[in-house]
Amino acid sequence: MLAAVVNSEALWYLTRGFGLITLLLLTGSIVLGISQIVRFSRPGLQRFVVAGLHRNLSLLAIVFLAVHIITAVADPYAPIRLVDAFVPFTGRYRPIWLGLGALATDLILVLAVSSLLRQRIGHKTWRAIHWSAYACWPVAVVHGLGTGSDTKTGWVQLLYVLCSAVVLAALGWRLLTRWSLASYRNRIMAGAGALALTAIVAAWAAQGPLRPGWSRRAGTPVSLVGHSAPKSTTSNK
Repeated sequence: MLAAVVNSEALWYLTRGFGLITLLLLTGSIVLGISQIVRFSRPGLQRFVVAGLHRNLSLLAIVFLAVHIITAVADPYAPIRLVDAFVPFTGRYRPIWLGLGALATDLILVLAVSSLLRQRIGHKTWRAIHWSAYACWPVAVVHGLGTGSDTKTGWVQLLYVLCSAVVLAALGWRLLTRWSLASYRNRIMAGAGALALTAIVAAWAAQGPLRPGWSRRAGTPVSLVGHSAPKSTTSNK
């Protein structure tokens, strides 16, 4: 019995740890992707170096995401099936927020496969698919806030704030840099939309995951609330 509890707690730490690292890697990948779009260059740092970093960070994010999924499925506490990690909104454990994680996973896989088939599908199709990267990141953030048992932890909140600030800064840099495909009106709308989305997510987090009783409201099965959970999860109930 004790071994099962210890094993469950270890898997919980691994799941959350690899999930947060995946978010960091996705953040870095998106920022580097934006850097390529605006043809970022500095003395001694060629564009192919930035492209290589972007590709390697993306691949590393997929590896960490895989471990995140495996440990979540293996954890005996939460009833998460492997199919729940890929088919959105079908699970019994926090279905909406876990479903967003599945949606983010599917988007990441689409991005990876399209990159591998870039020569076959053509640059225009590949570029259109890669626009989904902008949807993948906020979906992953909301998934982490909604399912994360440590969302109330100070350093975890700081991590979300820093990742959001970095992505917004990179997006703002892009909108203020020469962009021949968009008018000034489109730039203003894109910037306003990004800020509005950030404000909405922040307001939701303040009224949802950061308030007491979120575990039950998020869709955790009643039989699991306050029962045999890793110690660190009790702060989110």
